Amino acid sequence: MSLLLSPTDFRMLEGLRLAPRRPFHGRIRGERLTRRRGVSIEFADYREYTEGDDLRHLDWNVLARLQHPVIKTYQDEEDLAVYLMVDVSASMQFGAPAKAALARDTAAALAYVGLCGQDAVIPVAIGGSRQPLVTYRGRSAYARVAAWLDRNLAATGPSNLAQSLREFARQNARPGFIALLSDGLDPAAANELRVLGGRGFEVNLIQILAPEEIDPDLEGDLRLLDAESGAQVELTANRDALRVYAENLRAHNEGLESACRRFGGRYHLVRSDTALSSLIRDHLRPGGWFQK
Repeated sequence: MSLLLSPTDFRMLEGLRLAPRRPFHGRIRGERLTRRRGVSIEFADYREYTEGDDLRHLDWNVLARLQHPVIKTYQDEEDLAVYLMVDVSASMQFGAPAKAALARDTAAALAYVGLCGQDAVIPVAIGGSRQPLVTYRGRSAYARVAAWLDRNLAATGPSNLAQSLREFARQNARPGFIALLSDGLDPAAANELRVLGGRGFEVNLIQILAPEEIDPDLEGDLRLLDAESGAQVELTANRDALRVYAENLRAHNEGLESACRRFGGRYHLVRSDTALSSLIRDHLRPGGWFQK
């Protein structure tokens, strides 16, 4: 069974933890400190005693000195829901190497970090057949997540990114940290990202495009085939056509970035030939994805 990552990759990721920008309420006790007041070993603040408070948390030293009852409050340690959304549509097979390869490896890396941090890791195949959400916890679950990625990323087909995101939003999953790995080439995707942000999710998008998509080296009369719909388009690739393409792509990507950042998420555009180590070192670490 393939673990997807190399020993060097595992060493690079050791000790890292995901760093969401928004506070989330977990379902079970984990290792992540949240801003919500609860009971754990991490002291947060004092507040006035009110009738019915647990006397075990009364500060008896303050009471003895000041004759004034106060209660200690603590930061609660809870798990973070991490949704690894991986685009499995046919367009992700484009490029050399294919965009899907970097998406798979990046998802594996984020899964490993989340599992080691005792977060609740929930992989989601965007564009594939709808599946029930399965939660994985703990370092020992990494092999099962890797097998899930291997199995689901091999089954590609036609897809509508915006529709898949819309269907996920309808599942009423608890809010959490979304890492979306996709080429993002859907005109309606930005709107669905805003919907997810409005529902309390922190949407972080790693947009993976092939070098030929970012800077096409084309010339002459061409017939282009849509990898997902099968539709054909004939065009003449000249300087003006390439300029219009670049302007449209830039405007589309800016819409995706704005949708992510509006609700506190992050956006990164990377080439499909980017090495995983470079993605972690040059994009995700400087972008604040991790904490030690």
